[in-house]
Amino acid sequence: MEMKDIEYVKAINDCGSLTRAAESLYISQPSLSMYIKNMQARLGFPVFNQIGKKYELTFLGERFLAAGIEILRMRENFYDEAAHILDNKIGRLRVSIPFMRGSYLAPDILPKFNEIYPNIEVELLEESSKVVEEKINNGEADIAIMNMPHHALNLDFEIIKSEEILLAVPSGHPCINQGKPNPKSSYPSIDLHLFKKDRFILHFPDQRTGQIAEAIFAEHHFVPNKVTHTRNIETAVNLTMTGYGISFLNETHIRHLKFGNAPRFFSFEGKPHYADMIVAYRKGRKLPPYIRTLIDLCREVV
Repeated sequence: MEMKDIEYVKAINDCGSLTRAAESLYISQPSLSMYIKNMQARLGFPVFNQIGKKYELTFLGERFLAAGIEILRMRENFYDEAAHILDNKIGRLRVSIPFMRGSYLAPDILPKFNEIYPNIEVELLEESSKVVEEKINNGEADIAIMNMPHHALNLDFEIIKSEEILLAVPSGHPCINQGKPNPKSSYPSIDLHLFKKDRFILHFPDQRTGQIAEAIFAEHHFVPNKVTHTRNIETAVNLTMTGYGISFLNETHIRHLKFGNAPRFFSFEGKPHYADMIVAYRKGRKLPPYIRTLIDLCREVV
């Protein structure tokens, strides 16, 4: 078993096809096909069953990949130890982060990080929020910057900030003057039921922000009249600015987004709603100093 064997098998399993796996590995599809054929002959057992263009792991292939992921984690641990020994002069840091977070955190954090650790290569893995956590579990990322999920998290994590979730309302909406001062928030509060006839622009249920919206609706016993789903925060806010509907946004995003016809932002009547922004990493991992530095920079920025 070679490292390349593990990486190639993992890529095919993750991508589901040889073509997409080859693209992710930056090699040609015929080269990958030939490699897998020679690898299986060398190993003495089939790793994949090919069904049309789809590749599925055999039972031995599943065991091979499980053992391979453990080997990749051992390699990661060794690199961490070596980084300590070498005083963190050379290394690589893979950061899994949702698109929106990356758009404003990376420009603020990476130049400062590079000044401190010029020889640490940072690889940004910008993904939708639903797969950010997976990148840690399958060994593709060192840390993930994400919202705390509803489910139990089988990772170690640190809370960076508790962010208030706010209602974004079109500036021309007739109810915007019904906000009330809220001593528990920097934003005026408003009754969610004032918008019972409005369209809501929400993230999908498999996204953390979509789950937060559903939890808020349940707590307020509220059912939206109409719903439009999008996976993109900026799309939701831009639609709100046109008057198309109501959306949700956290306070950190508000500080970094550029608005034309800016929406009005409101806290929720009663108690404000919060979501924890966290940095997560593999359970039990001893973080090298350069990762700790990046986490500290993240705290400073938000």
